[in-house]
Amino acid sequence: MTFPTFIAVDVETTLNGNEDVGLAHPMHPDNRAVYVGISDSSGKAHAYETFHTPGLAEIAIGGYTPYATYCGHNFSFDMLYLFRLSHKFKHVIQKAKIWDTQLAEYILTGQRSKFSSLDELATKYDYPLKEDKIKQYFQAGLGSEKIPPEELIPYLKQDVEVTWKIARDQYKIAVEQGQLTLIETQMEAMQATTEMMYNGLHINKATLDAYTIEVVNEFVECKLNLEELVKDYVEDINSPKQWSQFFFGGKKKIKVKEEVGVYKNGNTKYKLVEKMVAVKPFVDFKPDPDKVSAKTGQVSVDDSVLNDMLDHTFNVEAKNIAKSLLKYRELSKQLSTYVQGLSKHLIDGFIHGKLNHTATVTGRLSSTNPNLQNISNNPIKKIFISRWVGGLIVEVDFNQLEVVALAHVTKDKQLIADISAGVDIHSALYEAMFGRKPTKEERKPFKARTFQLIYGAGAKAIAKQAGCPLEEAQKFVDVFYKRYPLVGAWHQDFAKLVESSSKYLRDKEGLLEKFKTCVHTTPTGRKFVFTEYYNDSSWSPKMYNFSPTEMKNYPIQGLATGDIVPLMLGVIYRKLIDRVDVKMLNTIHDSVLFDVQAESIGDFILDIKEIFQNTHKYYEETFKHPLALKLNAGVSYGENWFEMIEV
Repeated sequence: MTFPTFIAVDVETTLNGNEDVGLAHPMHPDNRAVYVGISDSSGKAHAYETFHTPGLAEIAIGGYTPYATYCGHNFSFDMLYLFRLSHKFKHVIQKAKIWDTQLAEYILTGQRSKFSSLDELATKYDYPLKEDKIKQYFQAGLGSEKIPPEELIPYLKQDVEVTWKIARDQYKIAVEQGQLTLIETQMEAMQATTEMMYNGLHINKATLDAYTIEVVNEFVECKLNLEELVKDYVEDINSPKQWSQFFFGGKKKIKVKEEVGVYKNGNTKYKLVEKMVAVKPFVDFKPDPDKVSAKTGQVSVDDSVLNDMLDHTFNVEAKNIAKSLLKYRELSKQLSTYVQGLSKHLIDGFIHGKLNHTATVTGRLSSTNPNLQNISNNPIKKIFISRWVGGLIVEVDFNQLEVVALAHVTKDKQLIADISAGVDIHSALYEAMFGRKPTKEERKPFKARTFQLIYGAGAKAIAKQAGCPLEEAQKFVDVFYKRYPLVGAWHQDFAKLVESSSKYLRDKEGLLEKFKTCVHTTPTGRKFVFTEYYNDSSWSPKMYNFSPTEMKNYPIQGLATGDIVPLMLGVIYRKLIDRVDVKMLNTIHDSVLFDVQAESIGDFILDIKEIFQNTHKYYEETFKHPLALKLNAGVSYGENWFEMIEV
C-alpha cells in the first residue's frame, strides 16, 4: 500500500489561561507553545524550543515535500498554537492536507470513539504509553515551561512518533473499510473549523454591557415578583422538588414542636421533630405519566410540563405563577448562558469558541466553550459584529437540508417532486389535515411536527412536544405517510434491515453480549452502529429492541449535517483560503457565518450562493453517486448577527 507522506506534529504549551476559557486555551494571550515536536517523513521525531530557535518554522518544514500530510492528535489544538507561533507555519499547514488521529478513529469506529485520548489509541494499536510522571506535572497545573527539558523532550518525541504510526495504521484501515474519502472530507472540514476558531467572533463590548444591565434588571424584577406570588407556598424558587409539591401535591417533611416533658420549674419542654405531611395539589391537572418518577413519584416541572399545564387548566392564579416561572427560567438562562457565559469567554474583544468533530453519534458538529450553536433568534446576537469598520456579518444556510436528505435516502417521488417544485410541504400537510391553508402563526408550530417525524418521533412524542391530542398527532403521521409513502416504507424496511443484519458481538472477556448490534454502512462510507436496548415499556413484547428513533434519524441527520455540511465547509475553505477580505466565523448545523469587508459584500454574496447551489456537483464528484436533488441556500447580512436582511 502507498501511504501519504505523513509529518506528525505536537506542541507542548503553557497553562496560563483561566478556568472559564481553559488553562491551555490556544488563543489566550498569556499562553504560548514552549516546544514543537515534528517528525520527518520516516516518523523520526525532532523537538524545538520555540523561544531559542530562530527561524523555527523554516527549520521544521524546510525540505519537506509540498504534498505532505500533517498529522496530529486533536490536531486543531496544535494548529491554533502553530498559527499564533508563525505565519509560515500557518501558511504551510493551511495549504497542506491534514490527518487528525482522534477524528479518524471517530469515523472508523462509527462515531463510537468520541474524544479518544492518544493513550487510548496507543493501547488499541499496541504502541507504548506516555510517562505518567509528565502527566502529574500537568495535573498539578504546571505548564511545559516549568517541566525539566530532559523529561519533557522524550515525552514529546514519543507522542510525535506514536501519532505518526497510528496515522498510518488508520489510513490502511480507512482504505480497507472504504472510508478514506469520507475521512478526507472531514479533515478538510477540520481545516475550516480551525480557521473559524482562530478568527473568532468579534464582540461589541458596549452593546454587551448595555444588554447585561437590561437583562439583570429584568431578572431581578421577575425574581422578586415570582417570590411574592408564591411566598406562602414555595420557599426556594430554584427547587424542582418544591415546585412539584406545589403544583401537583405530594408529601413533604416539616419541623414541628412536640411536647416531650416538663422542666423542673414547671414549664413545658418541647423538641423540634420532623413529620411527613400531605400537600394538596394547587392545580387540577394530570401530567404525562412519563413525567412522573417511578422511584420517587415526583413530577418533573420542566418547561414542557408547564406549557402543557397552561393549555389544560382554568386556574388563573396557577397560570400566572406558571408564566412567571417560565419567564424566570428564561431570564436565568439569558443571564447565565448568554450574558455571563459569553462574557467569560471574551479574549481581546473576540470569542474563540470550540467546534467539536467527535462529539455526536451522527457526525454532526457541536460547539462548546461557549456553545455558539445554541444562540437562537435572541437579541444577544446584536453583540456579534464585524472586525472591520463598515464590515458586515453574512449568514448562509441550506434550505430544507434534512428534508432533502430524507428525500435522497428514501427516494420518495412525491417528496422529491414537492421540493423540486418549491412546494411548502408544511402547508401542504396542514391543508391535508385541516382542509385549509395555515396562517403564518399556525404554520410555524406545525412545521415542527414535520421535523419531529424526520428526527424519528412517533405519534406519542409528537403529541407531547406539540401539545396536541394523541389522535391529532397520529392523524398527522398518517397524513405524512399517505403523501410520502416511500418515507414510511423506508422506515419499515430499514428497521427490518437493521434487525436482520444484527448479530451478537463479544465483550472484552470474549463472552457473547445479551443484546445484538448492527453496523450499517451508508453510500458515503459513514458507519452507524445500532445497539439493542433493554425494553422497559410496553411498546414491544421483546425484552431487547432497537430504537425506532435512532433508526429513523441517524441516516438522515448523518447525511445532512454529518456528511454534506462538512464536505461544503472544506470546499468553501479552499475557495476562500487566499482571500483577506472574508473570514469564516462559525457553523450552526446547516448554516455558515462569515465576516466580510463592506466593499466585497456584493460579489461575495453571489460567489457564496453559487457555491452552496452547486453542492450536488461537489457531492457527486466526491462520493461518486448523485444527490437526488439540488440544494438551495438563503443568504442574509447585517451590521450584527441579529439585525439581518435577507437577500
